[in-house]
Amino acid sequence: MRDRPSAILSRFARLAFGSTIVLAPLRWRLTLAARPIPPVYRDYSDFLLYASDLGMGATLILWASQLALERRRPKVGPWYLALPVAGLPALGLMTAIGSVDPPLSLYHVLRLVLLGGLYLYVRNEVRSPSQLAIPVAGLLLTQSAVGVSQFLAQRSLGLEPLGELALDPSWSGVSVVSAGGERILRAYGLSDHPNILGGCLAFSLILLATWHGEAERPSQAALAGGLTGLGALALLLSFSRAAWLALALGGLFAVALLSRVRPASPVRRWLGLQAAGLIVLLPFAWQNADAIGVRLNQESSFRQVATERRSLDERAALIAAANQIFASDPLTGVGLGAFPAAMLRAVPVYPYDYQPPHLVLLEASAELGVAGALLFLLATLGPWFGLWSVRRRGWSPALIGASALLLALTVVGLFDYYPWLLPPGRIFQWLSWGLWASWFESPAGALHA
Repeated sequence: MRDRPSAILSRFARLAFGSTIVLAPLRWRLTLAARPIPPVYRDYSDFLLYASDLGMGATLILWASQLALERRRPKVGPWYLALPVAGLPALGLMTAIGSVDPPLSLYHVLRLVLLGGLYLYVRNEVRSPSQLAIPVAGLLLTQSAVGVSQFLAQRSLGLEPLGELALDPSWSGVSVVSAGGERILRAYGLSDHPNILGGCLAFSLILLATWHGEAERPSQAALAGGLTGLGALALLLSFSRAAWLALALGGLFAVALLSRVRPASPVRRWLGLQAAGLIVLLPFAWQNADAIGVRLNQESSFRQVATERRSLDERAALIAAANQIFASDPLTGVGLGAFPAAMLRAVPVYPYDYQPPHLVLLEASAELGVAGALLFLLATLGPWFGLWSVRRRGWSPALIGASALLLALTVVGLFDYYPWLLPPGRIFQWLSWGLWASWFESPAGALHA
């Protein structure tokens, strides 16, 4: 009698989980409590409810009901992932008393608890890349279509009810590339920033390739190729250097390891998708070569172009401020999620925006102290030791794809902070840990090469 209700709960939990992925980049949100701390950006201090929160909350409620009905305990995954997933919110709770903004830290503790639930769901219920195909396709299709259209129109599309920002390249504060005397609008999609759009697209393209490595029907190959071309184009037009690098290194890593797997069909499929993406990109890359060159320091653009120079100077100033804040309280930190408020106190006169440093490990250190840094470092490095430990057995294509996703997130975390602080990055970070744990511990997780 329990089988039918359990199956229904499982099906709806999968639907809610899929919606969480599709909605991950969406900036649409409700303000639960306005807590202005001028001049700090309101998103760093307000209590917000994002569209993806609704999907994640529904997933966990349905899954918890399913587990109760089945009287089943979830598996937690390898200790080097389970410990940080449980330890980071616990540490955030313990240090909230001394936080510069205790309510804000408790708000972020709750968010990390929910993300821990997402990790457990993925570890126990996402057993194959095919379960991610539709959600990832939905994310790529919606965000890429909007992002490419924004770039071609050089303005927003009137989708403000869906969370789109009002965009005009002539406005101050809008992210642009300055090339040839023009201010060129970067693709935003429905996200908060082109860098966030670029990261979500790069992560999704890796997951799409992981699914395609197991696909068999020709129609699936055509779908994967079309989505890869569209997603790669939107990624190019986001002009996110970190996302470009993340996808490149993740893809190269996957191809290198897949070349050892037999049969060789997965590596051929990955290479086929990469070729499809390049075919779409080449004419647009040629047409926008000057703007791409500016983003890659052509003709010393990092010093010669004002927008690029300001961006690099701002990042250096943020890192210097973060080091100062960490040194002032290395044991307990300033509180989970409270770095911008702490920076306002520590540096009351500052020429740039108050925001976290663009280096995840440094932000974790400043907010949670040395223990927080060690926990995050364990979650970052642990899977690579696990992968090395089973090298003699070889690796499944799914596990290689999950490892490529982890690598891509690590690369982004070296240049931006959203995998630690913002919902889109957090969802993909905790999702990647769950996928890696699931496919590492599954019977097919390690195969003979």
